[in-house]
Amino acid sequence: MKHTLELDDLELTALMTHLQGHSEVMCESRANSSNPRELPDREEVLLNLVYANVFTLAYEADKNSKVDYNIIENQDRIYKYK
Repeated sequence: MKHTLELDDLELTALMTHLQGHSEVMCESRANSSNPRELPDREEVLLNLVYANVFTLAYEADKNSKVDYNIIENQDRIYKYK
């Protein structure tokens, strides 16, 4: 079963940025553990699959000249938001 989630440009960028950070933290944690060759747990694998899909959507939108989506500008807007 597939589910659809509708996000605006900032929400897509925020989700991508959050998942990227979360993925990096999990990888660093595993690399710094007593057994760095340990396989990732199920949560890490699933979150990385979601991140890959979100990143692909954002990247394709960023490269599509018919769409005004811009990853870098959106990240700047997110971090400047107060």
